[in-house]
Amino acid sequence: MTCCTKFLLMAITVLSLWLQLSRAYCVYNRLDGADSYFYAKEREVNPRASFKKQINNGESECCPWNNRECNLSGRREVTVDFHITFGFFGASLEGATTFLAFCSGGGGLVLSGNNIFNITATCNHANGNVNSRIISPVQ
Repeated sequence: MTCCTKFLLMAITVLSLWLQLSRAYCVYNRLDGADSYFYAKEREVNPRASFKKQINNGESECCPWNNRECNLSGRREVTVDFHITFGFFGASLEGATTFLAFCSGGGGLVLSGNNIFNITATCNHANGNVNSRIISPVQ
């Protein structure tokens, strides 16, 4: 295979991946600790919500923003709310505190931290804006 052919195949792969991700919101686990994970689900405000995922350290899960089971409005710029339950360093989720995080339907939500007192949620919104905040438990 020639150099140009390899480059063309790589460019097609990158373009197809970008097109796929531009049609989805994603939630990323960037917690400290190899065994740290969390369970994320779209908040109960959507009775048909299908985004219910355990996301292990260093992994991510995505869902198409135009799928009304993932995003009730079906629009990229609308806010999607998530309930997040953390299992730091392999701890059980049973009885664990639930937190609220949010991001735009076409964005990427990155969760980072090393305990329940310093969890940061960073949203890379569909419009290119980025905001970070320390999240707190659901009341």
